[in-house]
Amino acid sequence: MTNLPLVILFGVISTIQTHLAKALERQGIEIFEQIKARLQRSGEKIEGGIRKPVIYSIGFVLNHTVFIWAVLAQPYGPPALFTSMFGLGLVFLMIYAANVMKEKITRMEAWGASAIVTGTLVIGVEAIFRPEADRFTMNLDGMLVALAVWSVAGLMFILASRRSSNLNLVALAFGAFAGGFGGLDPFLKGVGQGYGGDPRLIPQTFAGMALFIASFVVGFLGFIITQFGFVRKARASVQIASYNAAYVGLPVILQAILLPNYPMFPTTIGAIVLILLGIVLMQTFKPSNRQSSIVNRKS
Repeated sequence: MTNLPLVILFGVISTIQTHLAKALERQGIEIFEQIKARLQRSGEKIEGGIRKPVIYSIGFVLNHTVFIWAVLAQPYGPPALFTSMFGLGLVFLMIYAANVMKEKITRMEAWGASAIVTGTLVIGVEAIFRPEADRFTMNLDGMLVALAVWSVAGLMFILASRRSSNLNLVALAFGAFAGGFGGLDPFLKGVGQGYGGDPRLIPQTFAGMALFIASFVVGFLGFIITQFGFVRKARASVQIASYNAAYVGLPVILQAILLPNYPMFPTTIGAIVLILLGIVLMQTFKPSNRQSSIVNRKS
């Protein structure tokens, strides 16, 4: 059964939960840094008490339960529709940071947010009115080849970046590699759940179950690669932008290649370009913040 508005709704909830989790973890980490500093000074009162560690814990739980939305969404529509909603989480994070964390919104961020909202709106409207594609005819062999190619190319990119002292190149390599795996996580879930033509929350075939389980492994690898990028002192703003761009872009490309009856309209391409442009504007040109400094100190 197809229900595209439901896929869009679950995609929006997923990205908001993901970025809210990051914001809460960031707030918690900052308080942990304050606690550590104050413990070195005997007798000083620690601001925030137990409240901020609890905030971090809530963020941690939200971050590790977000996969539920992908599982719920994929039986009802193409996986790239779900991942295309990801950019809206950045807009939510910007609003949250401005109102709760009292951070300044730059003009570039505002333009980027507008581009993301416009591009995502076009994707959503187009998905509802486009001819329905038989998403259960996905070329499985081609998808496995694409996964292998992405893995090899990503490793080669990372190895090449290790020889460079350019931290932007390092961030680009680790971010794109991890973001591709991040986008493949819900993509593989969707293919696995629908493999055999009978979409279910739990795959009904051996091949479908193998893909479903592999999606969790791929998602975890994306997380690990991200952390290695920070250890390599990659610029957080560039790595996050690169991650998000690959997360949104790769599933759309794969779906267009591997699903024969899924046409790419000029509006589809234009919307994806707008989303990717918005991600770059919101992240790459964002002023250094305390989160980046914390990551670098931890590195």
